[in-house]
Amino acid sequence: MVDFTKYNSMKNNKIQISKIEHDLKERVKELESLYNTSRDIETSKNLEETFERITCHLEEGFQFPEFVNVNLIIDGKSYGKKDNKKIYNKLSTDIILNRKKRGEIIVNLHIEGSFLKEEKKLVDEISGKISRAIEKNEKKKDIENQKIKLLIKNKELIKVTKKCYESTEKLKTFFSAITDRIVVIDKNYNIIMSNKEDIGNSGKCYRKLFNSESRCDNCPASETFESGKNNILEKKWFNQHFLLRSYPIFNKKGETDKVLEVCRDVTMNKKIESQLQQSYKLASLGKLVAGIAHEVNNPNTFILGNLKIISEAFNDILPILDDYYAENKDKKIARLNYDIFRVNFPVLLNDMIDGANRTKKIVSDLRNFVKKDEDTLLENVYINHLIKDHLTFTQKYIKSNANIELKLSADIPKFKGNIRKLEQVLMNIIINASEAIIDENGLINVETWYDKSKNEIMIKISDNGEGMDEETRKNIFDPFFTTKRNEGGTGLGLSISYGIIKEHDGTINVESKLGSGTTFTIHIPVIQQKK
Repeated sequence: MVDFTKYNSMKNNKIQISKIEHDLKERVKELESLYNTSRDIETSKNLEETFERITCHLEEGFQFPEFVNVNLIIDGKSYGKKDNKKIYNKLSTDIILNRKKRGEIIVNLHIEGSFLKEEKKLVDEISGKISRAIEKNEKKKDIENQKIKLLIKNKELIKVTKKCYESTEKLKTFFSAITDRIVVIDKNYNIIMSNKEDIGNSGKCYRKLFNSESRCDNCPASETFESGKNNILEKKWFNQHFLLRSYPIFNKKGETDKVLEVCRDVTMNKKIESQLQQSYKLASLGKLVAGIAHEVNNPNTFILGNLKIISEAFNDILPILDDYYAENKDKKIARLNYDIFRVNFPVLLNDMIDGANRTKKIVSDLRNFVKKDEDTLLENVYINHLIKDHLTFTQKYIKSNANIELKLSADIPKFKGNIRKLEQVLMNIIINASEAIIDENGLINVETWYDKSKNEIMIKISDNGEGMDEETRKNIFDPFFTTKRNEGGTGLGLSISYGIIKEHDGTINVESKLGSGTTFTIHIPVIQQKK
């Protein structure tokens, strides 16, 4: 007899095992579907082709793949097979990206029945993977687009940077080429920018420009900070002259928070201006002197001639007066006793003769001052020979306590000039140097050299005498200016010297300080325009 109870139990177990086996197969199908989908998404180079394959992978994950049709719709575009079979059931899941629906997965079932909940989960899981794939792909595209834009911008920026660099270098070159010293300063007079390396971009402007520990008097920058207007100031610093100009730099509020200051050394301009003034003086004076010399010379000639006659006559009259006075002791001449008159009258007469001779010398100097030689610059001048030959003639006029040292360069070329006039210049300067020496160890240095770059012959005559104050130095070349009026000086020697050097197209400058001696520097160009 068959045991149906045992048989039924075995049958049920077999059915249960079969069911479990079926469920496992279904789960494996789902896992394979997920795995294949994930793999394709991860390795995908073309997302649209991947979407087509995902529809196939998803169909294979269902219980009855042969009766299932999957369509994937992304941004209005459909992926998957198209069929017209009858639909008994439908499963759909939205594809959400950044809280916005971008598409959906549609699963159509062509037999009667329902979808398993595991199938629903599978569709949801794949929907999420698709969303993330789209998001990753779009981010990648966005990054690539941004990269392209950045590369384009970078190229443009490189071009702009290159142009800016070239412009900056040009501006820097122009800025540095300006010989004037230019600084930009703040309200505390700190330098922010300059065009010279020795000044730099820091420190106080007055310290860097003038080596001073205090702000300049009447500082133009200070007034520009207050007024917001351009300003100008002429400043003398020791032996140099500067022209300071200041310009306001405004901020966005229209306030002056910086000042651009230009410092120009006008020392040479001042010297040239002084020389021009001297030339104007000499030109004006020359016209006046020509007439005065003639007018003074005529009566002075009469006076000098008459004084000589009176002197000779007095020598003849004197014995007669002596005899007369011997008999008339109480007689007076010009209200003076005869013995006093006899002693002093010859002195008075000699003083008048000396005065007339001094007047004659002044007239002679005045004539030399305005005299123009027709062929004044036709002689070949060897300056070293002229100095050596001239010293023998000058030596008798030089004080015994003044020694002369020569430093004459051997490579000095000849030039066209007037030897007699140049001798006069050397004599005037060397004698003046000798008279300025008061110490026992007096020294006069005469130096010559040739400045090839300027094609000029240089003559420097310096002494260790008492020197001059600034006022005297400024007027030293003025006609009739002299500090030796009581010693018979006329004040024409250096004026004549100045005119002679100018006639040779040269310049003469003087540097001196009280107690530090004096230096005359003469520049004579080798190539002359005059003949």
